[in-house]
Amino acid sequence: MEIYQHHSRAKSKREAGSVLVFVTLALFALLGFAAWSTETGRAWQTKNQLQVAADSAALAGVGNLLSADFLTVDEAAARTAATTYGAQHEAADLSNLTIAAADVEVGSWDMASQTFTALPGNTDPDVVRAVRVITRRDSSANGPINTILGRAMGVDFISVNTDAIAEWGFAGSGGPGTVDLPIAIDCCSVSGNRAGSACSENYCQFVSNTIPNPCQLSSGETVSCLEFYSTPEQNACWTAFKTDSPSVSVPDMTAIVLNGNSGEVGDDPIYIDNGTKTPVVQDIKDRFDVEGTDTNGDGIKDSWVVSMPIIECQNPGDQCASGDPQHIVGFLCMDIREIVVTPDKLIKGNFICSTDPRCDTKGFGPGGTIAGSISADYPVIVN
Repeated sequence: MEIYQHHSRAKSKREAGSVLVFVTLALFALLGFAAWSTETGRAWQTKNQLQVAADSAALAGVGNLLSADFLTVDEAAARTAATTYGAQHEAADLSNLTIAAADVEVGSWDMASQTFTALPGNTDPDVVRAVRVITRRDSSANGPINTILGRAMGVDFISVNTDAIAEWGFAGSGGPGTVDLPIAIDCCSVSGNRAGSACSENYCQFVSNTIPNPCQLSSGETVSCLEFYSTPEQNACWTAFKTDSPSVSVPDMTAIVLNGNSGEVGDDPIYIDNGTKTPVVQDIKDRFDVEGTDTNGDGIKDSWVVSMPIIECQNPGDQCASGDPQHIVGFLCMDIREIVVTPDKLIKGNFICSTDPRCDTKGFGPGGTIAGSISADYPVIVN
C-alpha cells in the first residue's frame, strides 16, 4: 500500500510538471500570436496612412510639375509641393510626416508597361509628366514604429514604407459635350507614324512642321483636307462613339453634330465607319455657318475650332473599315476653314497644337498615349 502511494505521488508530480511545461509553451504561443496580431495590425494601419500621404503628395507634386500651358517643367516646384504636403499627414504616433527630397522623383510613366522612369534634369514637358513619392517610417525618415507586445518577442521596432506615382497624362477620354464632331482621326495621318505602328511621334511637333494631306482653300491657301469617300480609302473615319455596337448611323452622328457626345468617350474602343455620309457633312457645314468666326471681316465664316479624337494607326493605312473597334489614343484640335458638300465631301482646315489658346481643353481625362495632343484636365494616381 505504501509502495502504491509512493508511485502515485511521483506520477502526479510528473504529470503536474508536464502540464506546467505545456501551459508555459501555450502562454508563449499565445503571447507570440498576440504580439504578431497586434504589431501586424499596427504595421498595416501605418502602411495605409503612409499610402494616403504618398498618394496626396504625388498628386500635389505632379500638379505643380508642369506650367499652366504645359510648355515647361518645374522639377523644384514639384518636389517642394510634395514634401510640403507630407507635413499635413500622420502615420502611427507621428503627427507631422516628413518626406525627404530624395524620395520625390520626376520622370515618365509608360502606360503599356506600367513602369516609371526617373528623368532628373529633363525639361521636356511631353516626357516628364509623372512624380513618384516614397513615404517612410524607417531609419531613413520619420523613424521606425516602436512595438508594444513585440518587445517580449525580441522585436523592438518595425520599418514600413510605400510609394505612389501620379501622372498628368495626355487626354484619353472626354466627358459629355467635349467632342464636337462624329469624326475620328487616324494617328498615322497626323503624327508621322507609319500604318500599323504605335502612335509614338509627337503630334504637335508634326503638325507644326508638316501639313497632313494638303489641299487648297478657295483663297489658294494650303491647309489639310479630311476626305470622305464611299470606299475605305479615306483619311478621317466616321463614328458614333458606340462601344457595344458597330452601327454608325446618320441620325446618331447628326445628334453629335448638334449636341456633342452625350456620354463619356475613350474608356473603351469605339466603332468606326467609312462612306460619304452626305447628310452629316451638310449638318457639319450648317453648324460651321452658325458657330464659325469671320476672321477677316468679309462676311464669310472662315474659322471654327473643334476637338476630335485620335485613334490608333490603321493597318494598312488610310483604312476606315466598317465595324472595326478602335482605341482612342488622344484628342486634337482642328481649325476648320471651309466645308465642301458637293461634289466632294471635304472638311478643310489646320490641325493646331493643344497649347493654342483657341483650343478648348476642358473636360478631358487622362489615358492618351500620343505626345503633343490635348493634355488631361487633371492628374491621377497610376500606381
